[in-house]
Amino acid sequence: MRKSITFLIAVTCLLQPDIVAAQEVTGTLIGTVLDAQGGTLRGAVVRVGSPALIGGLQMLTTNEKGQLRFPALPPGPYVLDIEMQGFKAYHEEEIRIGVGATIERRVVLQLPGIEESVVVQGTGSRIEARGSGFETRFGPEDLRAIPVRRFSMFDFIRAAPGVSPTSPGSVSTNSVSAFGSGTNENTFLIDGTNFTCPCSGEARSEPGVDFIQEVQVQSVGASAEFGNMQGAVVNVVTRQGSDRFLYDASYYGQTAGLTSRPVRLAYPGPGQPTSGYERVRYRDATTNLGGPVVRDRLWFFTGYQHLRDYDSQPGTDPAFPRTYQQDKIFAKLTWRIAPGMQLLQSFHDEFWVNPELPTRVKPFEATQRRHASVPAMTFGHLTHTLSSNTVWDVRVGRFVFTRKDDPSTGNVTTPGRFDRTTGVFSGAPQTFGGLTLIRTTTKGTINHYRPALLGADHQWRVGGQIEKGEHYLSTIIPSGVRFVDNGGQAFQTVSSAPSLTGGVFVTASGFASDAITLGNLLTINAGLRFDHSRAMSQDLRALDPQGRETENIVRGLGTLYTWNVWSPRLGVATKLTADGRTMLRASYGRFNQGVLTGELSPFHPGATPTTTAGFDSATGGYTSIVSVVDPKRNLQLDPETRSPRTDEYSIGVDREVGRRLAVAIAYVHKAGSHFIGWTDVGGRYREETRSLPDGRSLPVFVIANAMADRRFLLTNPAGYSLSYNGLVAAVEKRRSRGWQASGSYTWSRASGLQPSGAATAAGPQVSTIAGTPFLTFGQDPNNLTNARGRLPNDRPHMLRVMGGVDVPRTGLVLAANVQHFSGKPWAATAQIALPQGDQRIFLEPRGSRRLSSQTLVDLRLSRPIALGGSTRVELLVDVFNLLNDNAEEGIATDNLFSPNFGQPTSFSDPRRAMLGVRLNLGR
Repeated sequence: MRKSITFLIAVTCLLQPDIVAAQEVTGTLIGTVLDAQGGTLRGAVVRVGSPALIGGLQMLTTNEKGQLRFPALPPGPYVLDIEMQGFKAYHEEEIRIGVGATIERRVVLQLPGIEESVVVQGTGSRIEARGSGFETRFGPEDLRAIPVRRFSMFDFIRAAPGVSPTSPGSVSTNSVSAFGSGTNENTFLIDGTNFTCPCSGEARSEPGVDFIQEVQVQSVGASAEFGNMQGAVVNVVTRQGSDRFLYDASYYGQTAGLTSRPVRLAYPGPGQPTSGYERVRYRDATTNLGGPVVRDRLWFFTGYQHLRDYDSQPGTDPAFPRTYQQDKIFAKLTWRIAPGMQLLQSFHDEFWVNPELPTRVKPFEATQRRHASVPAMTFGHLTHTLSSNTVWDVRVGRFVFTRKDDPSTGNVTTPGRFDRTTGVFSGAPQTFGGLTLIRTTTKGTINHYRPALLGADHQWRVGGQIEKGEHYLSTIIPSGVRFVDNGGQAFQTVSSAPSLTGGVFVTASGFASDAITLGNLLTINAGLRFDHSRAMSQDLRALDPQGRETENIVRGLGTLYTWNVWSPRLGVATKLTADGRTMLRASYGRFNQGVLTGELSPFHPGATPTTTAGFDSATGGYTSIVSVVDPKRNLQLDPETRSPRTDEYSIGVDREVGRRLAVAIAYVHKAGSHFIGWTDVGGRYREETRSLPDGRSLPVFVIANAMADRRFLLTNPAGYSLSYNGLVAAVEKRRSRGWQASGSYTWSRASGLQPSGAATAAGPQVSTIAGTPFLTFGQDPNNLTNARGRLPNDRPHMLRVMGGVDVPRTGLVLAANVQHFSGKPWAATAQIALPQGDQRIFLEPRGSRRLSSQTLVDLRLSRPIALGGSTRVELLVDVFNLLNDNAEEGIATDNLFSPNFGQPTSFSDPRRAMLGVRLNLGR
């Protein structure tokens, strides 16, 4: 480890002089100034200004090639002014700079005439000039104008082209797949700092929706700067202060009287009562303030969000609704320490309650009440612009996620039950406990632009980072034992003592890239990343029988394995027309999974044995031992396990049509391999058949040696894979003549075999066994029967359209957000009792059946009212799910021979209206 860090530092030092701007919270404006004959103009004075710029205007003079370059501009609208003695001045407004964007201008200065200057508004191309991948940005106009559920940043991430949400209609399920990758394979950044779960790869800090300035989704073609991921890079840039005091507040409410109930189902109770979707409470209030502490030197921004969302699904007792709660606070300081030197510091904390959703097969008493606090802090992000060609930056950030999973009833002594035939839970949740996650990130980059070297211009970027991630998880079975019934009859028990497990990783990384531009038409992006990761098992405190920590220490296993991983990246962006309005982009990249501590957790010495006992009618008790799985004996970790990887290819064309319309089309292919999963290397199995209730015979694998001989090895099993092919078309019409719109259509196919092969119809697509609890798919060979097929988040067709229009002569604005998704794939199964235990076996390949497709239409009608000066009030009416689509998002069971087979249990939230008011002061 120490040698690897020394090597990374040495590489960074060697390449320090030759490096482009940090792009995680800023963008770049480049260009060339010419005369009417096409000659370059050296010495032209160029100024850019924006409310987002602390310290006022930035100014430079063009170099010997007539080039201008502003390498580190915060996102926002910019004004560009160019002056040169003997020529007309040039002035352009509304140049939109996004996070990570490189916007280019080719300006021709005219000789003096009657007009003293040339004034234009947004006529230049907004197409990314150098990038070779596929990305989507949602700016302030989108965040404010488009009707969304106001749950989190995922309202917009789920609207990005190529992104398949696990649950489009749910506000409490935030997992997404990007172009076929698993929901655990994305990286989530806030202001460029990594706040991804070290345990299982999910987002673990989510800023309030009104704290957000921009959401950037880099779906394909991420640079070598980003590693330890195989999906999208999502960067959420938060708002900052300015040289003016600005205040805004909002309130949104929903009532039962404005909520539809298209589905009603019976639930247990006297007189066979029924219920539909019940809106119990919804209120969402935010308040935000920003401005100068010291003008041009120090800005602040702070905000607070209070959200209460109580509802219940059809077929559940409305007296026990899901009580979702959020309280989020945020503060940010922007320091101008010296000319060209800026420091950002931020703190975000959220306190939430997100209980399991009660359904007709999992009533309130069988659910967990999950509640957490998530303090996340960027201790400092220092950026120093040495010149228009050279920038360096360094950052340090950390978050701590602490969650408690309590029985919703508060009773920890009542045992839980599950009926393998009907799929019904009762009594108590299967487990309760707690989860703590910690991630610390330190990162630095040096960026340099070097023109005219060996016949090309170069943008070099070199950097390194060190990350440490860890988790520990307590798991307790209420009363120490849970029961499994078979059609209401006693069948089995599962028992285990309280368990405390965890894992740690430390990763040191280095990356270098070069964007080589030839003739201002062709840019080749080449990069290479190296990651050295160490996976470890840490010391933890033991638990007592009630699940409380004691003073006793359970010693961890130390280092379990190390990975040394190289990730090459290559991309091309070329202008097909001289004006840069038509671009061809292509990319290749190898993306490797980083260490997920959830894959280390099963082997921690704090894990306790699990005993399964069968009911013996002769004794009237659960006295027949079916299996004992002792992690210390039956679980093994392959020290030669390799990092899972995905090879990603893309090619596409962008075209800007006229001044306001842009279209893009792209093809994406992914091939994934080396996925980590279980296999039994100790058990020997023979092939037999079992008769099904419908008369068919089902081939099964039956253990032929002793149960104690089984050895479940976590390794890279043969045959695990991902194959993805997708075609996406997108169009954007920027705002003009009172309207704007954007849309996309994605056709795709994601298939293969992964650890989520046994997922239910509602389950997410994951490529890891990490979870709470961890996945056991693959430990029995029957798991693999028919498991290869469409992956859980495969949606062949996804259509999205959003936009807004001013209603003439009324002052009203009408906005819409329309999304259509194919249903998720699933397949029928059967529960088969075998000597090695009860097995759920697929009777057909996944994808043989699908949930219903969903069409969600959300509308907003708003009316801004000026109250004089800089005060404005806006009244809003949002109607969600206008068509009242009641597509199911989950089913009771996929057991073909259950009376509840395929019965819907959760649905898209129905049509409902939300009333809102927004107040702005100083804008």
